[in-house]
Amino acid sequence: MNRDLYIVDDSADHQFLMYKLLKDSVTPYPIKFFESGQALYRHIQILVQTSKPDFLPALIILDLNMPGMNGIGLLKLLRQISKANNLEIPEIPVVIMSSDISSDQINQCYQAGANAVVVKPFDYNQMKNTVLSICRFWIRNQDSVLNV
Repeated sequence: MNRDLYIVDDSADHQFLMYKLLKDSVTPYPIKFFESGQALYRHIQILVQTSKPDFLPALIILDLNMPGMNGIGLLKLLRQISKANNLEIPEIPVVIMSSDISSDQINQCYQAGANAVVVKPFDYNQMKNTVLSICRFWIRNQDSVLNV
């Protein structure tokens, strides 16, 4: 089963850019977009409460700076869900992306449970290469572990 790639970003422009570059890639990834941390958190809670862990994403790419619940706050909540529910599922890899991030924020991301922190490139081709590399690394590695 191909599990989805979840992208959480409050910018419609960034969501469109991510959609375009992933749609045009050689390897199609099923994608779901969320405009806020709260929207993703509610969605994950529903999946967990209805005992549908097979529908959890293969990877979450999360914007750091969002109104309301920022990326670090959301990441902390996501990491608590699996612990609180004693889920027998692999931990979902979470990659934090931000165009503006300090070294203190990077440390906070890793302390909250981020698997990687990446600065958003401004160039389209660099962005495409970065995002596709993230997907290849985290989704393919996870698939090979799950299929062993």
